[in-house]
Amino acid sequence: MFKYPYVAENQKEQLMKVARAIVESYNLMGCKVMNVGTNDLAGDIGFIMEMQQNANYPFISANTKDAATDKFLFEPYSIIEIQGKTLGFVGVTVGDDRLKSFIFTDPVDAAQKAIEAIKDKVDLVFLMANVDDKTEKRLTAEVKDIDFLIRSKTGALQRIPREQDGTVVIRIGKQGKYAGVLKITNVDDVSTMKNVSSQYTRIKFADNRLNALAKGVKEGETLEEHFVGDENRLKLIARLRAERKTNVDLIQQLKNTYYLEPIPLNEKIADSPGVAAIVKDYMPVEKEKEDVKK
Repeated sequence: MFKYPYVAENQKEQLMKVARAIVESYNLMGCKVMNVGTNDLAGDIGFIMEMQQNANYPFISANTKDAATDKFLFEPYSIIEIQGKTLGFVGVTVGDDRLKSFIFTDPVDAAQKAIEAIKDKVDLVFLMANVDDKTEKRLTAEVKDIDFLIRSKTGALQRIPREQDGTVVIRIGKQGKYAGVLKITNVDDVSTMKNVSSQYTRIKFADNRLNALAKGVKEGETLEEHFVGDENRLKLIARLRAERKTNVDLIQQLKNTYYLEPIPLNEKIADSPGVAAIVKDYMPVEKEKEDVKK
């Protein structure tokens, strides 16, 4: 909700408006769960509690406490039913010593305790970790029964998810530059989960090249008919079709698969009218731009 874990007093009012806009936007987008990270706490306890009340989705954190009462502030996990599967989400943060109103227990111990409580109730466990590199390594090495670790507090974008100590680590960068769509096929509880991100990337590449070649082709005409006599393009079309089929066949042979699709949120992505209206209402910079246009 905030850029840093602290807020300058002369910027507090405006930055809190931005945080409220974020929560309102997430409500509109149908957000299902949010792990409370260090920067979300910059407005102090009263503000984060207000935001939790305003949100239509649960805030989770297994290791964030109120320093005054020594009590945990949020539920440690959330369980979501979707498309016939039960998914468990656990949240932890590394914390920050500058946040004097909060206490942060060890994220490794907190994650393991929360996962123990839900692992037999869910099909897949997702650990949402607002942590640094050192703590990420500890989590993957020491915490058992994580299926996917979704990492924030990092600028790294990994287009192909990697496995570390048997746990799949997802990093999608920061500042909202990318939306990460993680697609999972889970047929049974026995087969190993296979990463098919590379295969889907090659399929998408082949589709894009074939679509580009199809520009100007008459309706009902095949690429082969259109480029008859052009040996180089015919060879390219045959190679692209063969590569696409090989990757599709490989994916279909596997039972449990996952792949990550990072979507750049640039000018090619159309604004949601509802969210655009929220941005306009809450953020004076956008209002000024609109006034200039008028």
